[in-house]
Amino acid sequence: MGFSLPWNEFIWPVAATVAATVVGTLLVTVLRRVFKVPPEQPVIVVQPSPTYQGAEPRSEFLPVPPPSHTRAERDWKQISETEDVEVLTAFISQASDPLWAVRARQRLKVVEEFLSERERVARYKAEGRIEIDAPFVTNTHGLWFLPGAGKTEWFKDIADGPEMVVVPPGRFLLGSSKDEAGHTDDEGPQHEVTITKPFAIARCAVTRGQFAKFVNETGYFAGSGSDSWLNPGFEQDDSHPVVYVNWDDAKAYAKWLSEKTGKAYRLLSEAEWEYACRAGATTPFWWGTSISTGQANYNGNYAYGGGKKGDWRQRTVPAEHFQPNPWGLYQVHGNVWDWCEDCWNANYQNAPSDGSTWNTGDCNKRVLRGGSWYNNPRILRAAFRSGDSSGIRFSSGGFRVARTLNP
Repeated sequence: MGFSLPWNEFIWPVAATVAATVVGTLLVTVLRRVFKVPPEQPVIVVQPSPTYQGAEPRSEFLPVPPPSHTRAERDWKQISETEDVEVLTAFISQASDPLWAVRARQRLKVVEEFLSERERVARYKAEGRIEIDAPFVTNTHGLWFLPGAGKTEWFKDIADGPEMVVVPPGRFLLGSSKDEAGHTDDEGPQHEVTITKPFAIARCAVTRGQFAKFVNETGYFAGSGSDSWLNPGFEQDDSHPVVYVNWDDAKAYAKWLSEKTGKAYRLLSEAEWEYACRAGATTPFWWGTSISTGQANYNGNYAYGGGKKGDWRQRTVPAEHFQPNPWGLYQVHGNVWDWCEDCWNANYQNAPSDGSTWNTGDCNKRVLRGGSWYNNPRILRAAFRSGDSSGIRFSSGGFRVARTLNP
């Protein structure tokens, strides 16, 4: 028995569908031609070729940038980051488009300033200068300081703070020989000390005005009434070194200065003090073997080293009085004593040889250096040592500060 599809159930629907498709296609074609619609473009999906991780995509799939508008622009893009002055100069002279010539001139100015600064820095480093970041500078070389040039170069970290000079590294003999006039046993044994790094030291002892700024700002109590830093028993103004300050007062001032400036202020070690005082000299005083009251403030009723007697002023003089030593330090001999960081030791047996603070010994007593207006000239010698209770205040006791310099 054979199988047959009914004509009206299968053939007619298929025929109608084919006819509709053909008619529709012809109608679309006619309409496109009438309305001039361009034929549709096939969509091509590009699959990039397999690459290892991190590889750049194949260049044939990257968009191609539009061409530069001018030859000058194309040339400029090739040299826009150059630091070659000759290349930039040549471009400026040959550029056909003034826009790109202007940009080249701007770049040339930047490059020349950069190269000039680099050359200047290289020259300063070759001279042995070091860069110090400070807001108040007296220096024709800007922030670049030559250690040992403190007569002409100094800086401050705050407006009312001490002026600082840079001391060079070096070696020296600490103490005195037995044949130096006035030598005492606590000045020996004389031995070599090496200062390995430059450091900064105040040109002068801390002044009354500078100390007053600290007291007024912090409320620190440093004594009152008669025989105090405010009433020392003789006339002073803000340019004089502060007196009647003990070791603790000096430490408090250095701590405040450090916190206020963000720099490492401190007292000097005893070895640093004598090294800076001598400034390369091996004689009792930085200028020689004798002394006069025209060179320092001391009790002129006494003489030393063949010098003559002179005036006894019986009080302090301004901190910048007399001539500074070769490194720019004022009155390292006389006027006021300087407190140092070190504990007291009766001699230099087992003393540090690197210039560091001596933190052992009698630490209830601290070292004092330099002598004062009250003392005879023998005590003003660079090698002379004294020590006293860290809590004592007296009319000839002052201090100066140091600042550690970062490399």
